Amino acid sequence: MTERIAPAPTFAETALPRAVAQRMLALIDALGEYDGRPASHALTGILRLAAGQAPTLAERTSLQIAGLIELDHGHPVLTPEGQAVLACETESQPQPMLPEPQPEEPAAGPAPFARLKIGGAVYEIAGWPASDALAFRTEPTADWCGLDADLAAGWSEIAAEILQRTRNALEDYVRMHMIRRREEEDPAGGNGFDLYGIGWEVREAGAALLLRLDGEAEWQTVPAPALAHAAGFRERAAAALVAQVRDLRERIGEDVHAWAKRLAAGALVEPV
Repeated sequence: MTERIAPAPTFAETALPRAVAQRMLALIDALGEYDGRPASHALTGILRLAAGQAPTLAERTSLQIAGLIELDHGHPVLTPEGQAVLACETESQPQPMLPEPQPEEPAAGPAPFARLKIGGAVYEIAGWPASDALAFRTEPTADWCGLDADLAAGWSEIAAEILQRTRNALEDYVRMHMIRRREEEDPAGGNGFDLYGIGWEVREAGAALLLRLDGEAEWQTVPAPALAHAAGFRERAAAALVAQVRDLRERIGEDVHAWAKRLAAGALVEPV
């Protein structure tokens, strides 16, 4: 869904005049030729609102973190604190009319506007030109990966999607939630496990690992490549279930997503 940003609201007579805000933005832009970042994203963002322009993604993120705006159906709306900042008394002076700003040429690729920290991992978040779509990458030299979640979905959804895209969340979920069944020892060396009603047994046969689902008579040989990354027996049992039950993601996908959102609850967002 494409987000349409409404024009900035009309401010009170004591607010910063639109022409002044436009001149200040022009000055900051000129200083940018000599200083890589002459003003904060929060300052340029609130000036754009005063000038009747839409803030960039980085500016919106900074203003949201500062509590100066909130999103109303995707539209940036000043909070009472933001209105107070722009409603401070200023000396009324005639201001020259400025020409309407020309639309900027869209950038060729995604433009980074935030860093997302989840545990010890850091991800760059970028926005695509003329679109609400977002992308992420794991390091500055990596390729951008598109995201299904956008800012309207919230940062917890964005973080949860990234967690599921950058690690084997399905297998991690199985390994952390499966329960070892305390049954009589299997003379064939089998070990039983249960995952919320999904039961299976695994046993080793030489270098191979065999799996049998509850209710089935035949043992299946788990392909060796599906186990190459798994070290311990529990890890191998989880990997075996993921490899052999083709519709497992459809069966427990909602639970895995909810678990990923809980892991992402402590994510931190920093504007860049």
